[in-house]
Amino acid sequence: MTLSTMQTRVRDWLFGQALPLWARAGIDAEGRFHEKLAFDARPITGRPRRTRVQARQVYVFAEAAALGWAEGEAVARRALDVLIRDYRRDDGLWVRAVDDAGAVIDATPDLYDLAFVLFALAAAHRVLKDERARPLALSTLAAVEGRMADPVHGGWQEALPSVLPRRQNPHMHMLEALLAWQAVAPDPTFEAAARSVLDLFDRRFFDREHLMLGEFFTSDWTVAPGGAGQVVEPGHHMEWVWLLDQARRLGFDGHERQAQALLASALTNGVDARGMMVREIDRIGVVRDGGYRLWGQTEAIRTLLTRGRIDRALALTETLFATHLATSTPGLWIDNFTADGKAEDADVPASSLYHLTTAFSALLTEPA
Repeated sequence: MTLSTMQTRVRDWLFGQALPLWARAGIDAEGRFHEKLAFDARPITGRPRRTRVQARQVYVFAEAAALGWAEGEAVARRALDVLIRDYRRDDGLWVRAVDDAGAVIDATPDLYDLAFVLFALAAAHRVLKDERARPLALSTLAAVEGRMADPVHGGWQEALPSVLPRRQNPHMHMLEALLAWQAVAPDPTFEAAARSVLDLFDRRFFDREHLMLGEFFTSDWTVAPGGAGQVVEPGHHMEWVWLLDQARRLGFDGHERQAQALLASALTNGVDARGMMVREIDRIGVVRDGGYRLWGQTEAIRTLLTRGRIDRALALTETLFATHLATSTPGLWIDNFTADGKAEDADVPASSLYHLTTAFSALLTEPA
């Protein structure tokens, strides 16, 4: 399949099926996103409405508008209003979740959520030209630095109160958000925070002995004891390669050798016979969990495109359509499969649309 043919297929699925469905069934009367849909596209209620999902969906519909799907702008604007109204704390941080009626049920500030708030605000600034976005982003980052920073060991606490193990994952998404801001509205505050994450990547996340990316750590960023410390997720390798490429384009140089190592280890040890990214390997490359999730495939597609491996990206996209996107109701997806190809999900998580959008945006903007 040629790039132009795949772009047509992706455009038809995204703009003709997925986005219209989620704009209709995936949003309640208040403009708040549902966490999940059933496989017949019925909303599933009674679940916490997490900040991370609301923020991801703001990005999704803003990016859809940027790609030419005009209906996305109104959805993103309304959802942004709800996010700011219902999810922001008085101290500048943001809550973890509200209920179906918008009442706060978990006021915990969570670094992963906060990263996606910053990411959504960057999309609101870039696409919606919303004048609230930049001041809110700066005040949010100031609150994160003021209340969650670890001045001794680096990085930020995952939540308040702090929890263990510490993870690279929320820091990775903080870098993603900070780079998104630096690309559209450069600021010394965003730059300094991004450099701090890259420094942590150099010192702690990247395993120089095994050329792998660690996931779980102790309070001082020592590798977590036991099996947790051995966990490596190939999908996160691909995600970091893409982020390091974006960082280099923005003037944060010096990480190409690590990026090449992560790409090589992911493509050598982290794929199955069909080229699908597996869930977990260990630090010496042995598969721990041969199942696969949708997000690992989308991160691989985006990174393969960035690295000029177009044919491999197209082949993986075809496999994505044959597996994760092969649902009876078009515009939905299966998130989890076991190693032997058995679907594991009882419903469809809204959170995955962010991953699909990042990959398909890269594919649709790739010169044919």
